Amino acid sequence: MKTIFIFTLMFLTGMIVSAQDIHFVNHDITKTIYNPSYAGKNEQSMMAGIIYRDQWSEMGKLYKTYSLGGEILLPNQSRQAGNLGLGLWIDRDNAGYVRLGTNQVGLSVAYHAKLNDENIFSGGIYGGILNQHLSQDNMRWDSQYNGIYYDASLSSNETFSANSITKPDVGAGISYTFSNRKQKGEGISIQTGYAMYHLNKPDMSYTTSGTDKLHTRSVFHLNSIIDIQKTIMAINPSVLYMQQGKSSELYMSLKGIFDITKSKMKGGNIQKLLAGFHYRNKDAIIAEIGIQSYNVAVSFAYDWTISSLKGKGIGAFEIGLKYDYQLFKTSSNRLL
Repeated sequence: MKTIFIFTLMFLTGMIVSAQDIHFVNHDITKTIYNPSYAGKNEQSMMAGIIYRDQWSEMGKLYKTYSLGGEILLPNQSRQAGNLGLGLWIDRDNAGYVRLGTNQVGLSVAYHAKLNDENIFSGGIYGGILNQHLSQDNMRWDSQYNGIYYDASLSSNETFSANSITKPDVGAGISYTFSNRKQKGEGISIQTGYAMYHLNKPDMSYTTSGTDKLHTRSVFHLNSIIDIQKTIMAINPSVLYMQQGKSSELYMSLKGIFDITKSKMKGGNIQKLLAGFHYRNKDAIIAEIGIQSYNVAVSFAYDWTISSLKGKGIGAFEIGLKYDYQLFKTSSNRLL
């Protein structure tokens, strides 16, 4: 069907809806979106966080994304055995004049097998609910053009089977972690993993004719933290590559982490500072800053669009809030 609605949907929401899933700058909070085997891999045994993302404000503040998540690493009586990690996240995304919305609720279960004090192999599965919905109020169809102007009284000649679709969704992933970082933060940690989402390829078609199966999303991720000896600084390079259908996304990041507690500076309630840049291939350059005070960390990021959509207001602002807590009386996890 050649319609204004289809054109608008493909142009404005193509990567968000059918080609690429929801994505964020702050991967520390949303990492189970990229690999379910990451569940529970945090500095402390419990983590909770929230992210708000607002993009393309020039188009009328129509594109907003929210994410709420939490993870826990369950204790094990044997120090030689592995640990079970659980992760729960809830996402909501709103896009475009037809208010195309995506809601996701997912539970990740991971098992972290401790090979030795420095090496951990993890496997995880994901199961959840995926919902997409839209409003027909602002839709305009070619059949409603009377030859001179758009006439809303004319029939669209289109039939929708539903305005809301809810389907189950499943995924799985594996990862490997090496870390010799000590309690004082001296050493190196490397984490890499591969995951696949939408393995069941849910049909998200709104019409009665044909199907619109969601493509499986493949994710490769590599993250490292390297402490610079005899300094308060650590560098945090990472690479994220995702492919879904014919679309792909390459994301590269380099951040600096400054541990104020290791310096002679009087930082007061401030423990760590973060600053860095990210590059999303052919799409955006992103700057991020953050601060950590005891168990609470907050980060701010802004995307400068470099694609064909670049221009005034065609960017994105993101804020993330994370809370870590050592819920169980065990040594610090320090897996990341």
